[in-house]
Order: sequence, then structure tokens, then C-alpha cells
Amino acid sequence: MITLCAGFTSCSDDDDENPLVGTWISIENRNSVEYKDVMTINADGTGSDAIYINGQLDKDGVDNFRYTYDENSKVFTWIWEEDSDGESDVYSMHVRELISSKLVLVDDIDEEGEGEVITYTKQ
Repeated sequence: MITLCAGFTSCSDDDDENPLVGTWISIENRNSVEYKDVMTINADGTGSDAIYINGQLDKDGVDNFRYTYDENSKVFTWIWEEDSDGESDVYSMHVRELISSKLVLVDDIDEEGEGEVITYTKQ
């Protein structure tokens, strides 16, 4: 019986799973135009992002990126490679909420702690 119980506890690695990993979608409607952001985050620290406008992929196509996430400061950082010069473009947002099905990011936080809120749902 003890061996059976030990097997159940040792096989659980759910705590090690990264809740960011998966495909996240944010939809915003402005002036009768639908903007859909589809962001895929991989366990290896890479990801991709695509913007659709009224169902059509934006002219910029799919952007590939690397990312970091600091759980202590709740900061998610995108790192995009630049063209031939090899420099990276880096951008960060504050993570307000992260649960298995919802990711809420805050951009451009001002001195009052307010900023643009972007909500993603996991697919």
C-alpha cells in the first residue's frame, strides 16, 4: 500500500508546468473592425504572434520571438531579433493575472498604476 501511495505522489509534475505555455487569443473590436491577436508561447522560451484584422492575417505576417517571465516581478518580456544587424528589440508588460485559461497584461503603466489592459484567453 505504501508503494502505491508513493507512486501517486512522485508521478505528479503538474507544479512544474508553465501556465504560459499554449495558444492565447485576444479580440478587440474598434470602429466595426475586429483585431484578433493569436500568441503562441512554447515551453522552450520561444513563441509567435499573429494579428488578424477582420479575419485576414495582417500584412506583417507572423512574428517569432523569445521571451522571459519573471514570476517575482510579474514581468513578461518579448525579445524579437532584428534584421541583419543582429540587435534585438525588447518589450515588457506587467502580468496582472495568470491562470490556466486567462492572461491579463498591462501596458504603459502610469504613475497611478493604470495602463492599457489586454486580456487573452487560452485556446
